[in-house]
Amino acid sequence: MTRTIEIVECGTASERKCVSCGTTHIKPGRRYCTKECRQQIDWVLSLSKGLLRTFNARYAAFSFSTTHVVLDVLPVCSDKISRFITTRTGGSKPANDLKTLVLQYGEEWHNLVDNNKSRSYASLFLLSKNCKKSTSSDSIKPEKNMRPRLSKHENASLKILNLDREDLFTDCNVVKIDSAYKSMAKVCHPDVGGDNEKFKELAEARRQMVMWVENPQYTSRKALEGCWSYDGFTGRWSPPL
Repeated sequence: MTRTIEIVECGTASERKCVSCGTTHIKPGRRYCTKECRQQIDWVLSLSKGLLRTFNARYAAFSFSTTHVVLDVLPVCSDKISRFITTRTGGSKPANDLKTLVLQYGEEWHNLVDNNKSRSYASLFLLSKNCKKSTSSDSIKPEKNMRPRLSKHENASLKILNLDREDLFTDCNVVKIDSAYKSMAKVCHPDVGGDNEKFKELAEARRQMVMWVENPQYTSRKALEGCWSYDGFTGRWSPPL
């Protein structure tokens, strides 16, 4: 599900950006620009769990733009989102700015408790103070995303047939496999001057993918498009889709 946020620039499927810092200087097939960048965001998101548990969060979402970082929280037994936001520091990575946000609101919570306010009062006060009534609670509820789980050989077969993973989701996936096979066979078949070994590879690729369709395997995870998502039941953060 794509979140509509006024100031936060969530990524799109066509953009290849580091999900930790947003840089476009990233190698093909990678989700992070460096190992250090991944470790940094993992550590800060882990740090944020203390604040999220304090707020009794059912779901949360973290997103950032060039100017702000935002932490949206949906508490248990509530349909209202509370938005915690802070301005980006020039030259700083989003992980550092998120750490500043977490420490800022954590300190504010502790100050309330130190001034003879109960823990529950302190949490409810901050949640109410930052309540964002105009934002739908569904916007930070992650949806299950399923993808075909393919072996290295099956991935190679898909490439030989010039098919995409999305073609395996359709009801007519076998028809698409056969159609791709027949189209390639017109070029690869030895009777039309094609290479015999390549034709064998093509036939084997078709056999492999038909076998997969007969017994499909999938991987699934719950996540949001363009934003990090937190599930209070599991206590885990998931990177953007």
